[in-house]
Amino acid sequence: MSREKIIVIGGGVGPMAGVALHGKIIENTLTDGTDQSHLEVFHFSRSPSIPDRTEFILGNITENPAAAMAETFAIAMEAVTRTKKKAVGGIPCNTFHSPVVFKEFSRILRKEKVRIPVVHMLQETLVLLRTVVKPGGRVGILSTTGTRSTGVYRSLLGPEGYSVLEVPEETQAEIQEAIYNRTWGIKAVSPVTEKARETVRSMAHLLIRGGAEAVILACTELPLAMPEQSFQGVTLVDPVVALARALIREAAPEKLKPI
Repeated sequence: MSREKIIVIGGGVGPMAGVALHGKIIENTLTDGTDQSHLEVFHFSRSPSIPDRTEFILGNITENPAAAMAETFAIAMEAVTRTKKKAVGGIPCNTFHSPVVFKEFSRILRKEKVRIPVVHMLQETLVLLRTVVKPGGRVGILSTTGTRSTGVYRSLLGPEGYSVLEVPEETQAEIQEAIYNRTWGIKAVSPVTEKARETVRSMAHLLIRGGAEAVILACTELPLAMPEQSFQGVTLVDPVVALARALIREAAPEKLKPI
């Protein structure tokens, strides 16, 4: 029996979030050119069941999305058990990793004895960032208002010696609109509209003009608007890539493509 672990994607946290992660897993996997040499991936996308993370963090709804995602992983555990293999999981949503959500999710998994280790996407983003900018450098963060309000990236990068740059408070609403607008936002329309793309690019430009040596696209939707690896000569760090590479490393390290 293969010792490779099954990768579990906890999707449904953005219409394209799980799809983007699945794609990055494929792109970063070494194979012999056959279908069969790719990793086994169980992808669960339960969008209607998972409350919006930003809405919860901002206090606009009371239901913590942790419970629904824990239920998803319990379903995954049943499927994994049938294969008699081990698994490793990931959730492609930056805002979900805010402590108020992720800690509750982890608590439920322990309580329900769901034995699928879940890679922490933000910690892996820090690992990837270190290959681009040394501690002490200036790093721009583009994110949802929910992620920004929790300060999760500031808490992560500050102790590492990084200076964190964010767009002015009065401009944050423009990023939120680019992601959430129901007519032209990234969550609502696929492929990404030109209006959303230009809004995100203008926000990245503000950070670069402010001295950012790298920009973390800290919402799964944002790399859909800026898929390039760099912008105006500055590296764009995609947490979904960081998560994909970590999942491959944990599932079958010999299949991880070098950077």
